[in-house]
Amino acid sequence: MCLSHVYELGSSLCKLLSTLKKNREQVPLHILKTQYKVPYEALIRQINETATAFVKEVVFSKLLMNPDEEKEEQYSVIQEIINTSGMLKEMNHSLSQTYDVELLHRQALKLRGCIEDALYPYIARKDCLVVDMEHIEDTPIIYNTITRKVYENDQWVDRKLDLQGKFLLFIKPDNGSPQQSEKEMLQNESKPIPSLHIPSEYDTKTQGSHL
Repeated sequence: MCLSHVYELGSSLCKLLSTLKKNREQVPLHILKTQYKVPYEALIRQINETATAFVKEVVFSKLLMNPDEEKEEQYSVIQEIINTSGMLKEMNHSLSQTYDVELLHRQALKLRGCIEDALYPYIARKDCLVVDMEHIEDTPIIYNTITRKVYENDQWVDRKLDLQGKFLLFIKPDNGSPQQSEKEMLQNESKPIPSLHIPSEYDTKTQGSHL
């Protein structure tokens, strides 16, 4: 994700929520929604738009998917996590009750983590063994061509790998069975992204399950 864009959106959202909090503390809600209806609703719309952009940037920016698998299937996995994680309700509460952008950020990161976990089986289909053809006797390196990470010491690590002159052996699961673990591999070898939604009415009485 673009950290500068996240920071920019987060700063804007903090200022907007600070204004909303101040207005609600100093003016009764029924007056805000009647006498000051136009500016109040304009502020709410701006908060909704900024919060949506902020959460989308955190959750979806540079989210890894498998380009060789059905995108619609992966989108469905993403949407299922969004619908069932309960995170949207928590985010809505952060906005309308606590005005806490830092909490909203942590919740968005948690949702992103849930989505990444759900997409992992698709990403793992690009795990492969990298064989150096000039040193065929060397132990193959376990590598993922999507994350561009190497598996060593029981963890994935960033390491620049020169693939020139290398043979990449992909081991695909049979009949849709789960991807083999990295250790098993080595042993065997010896649409647009779904949108988040914020309620059109943004006040302390909002009780939706959508953000």
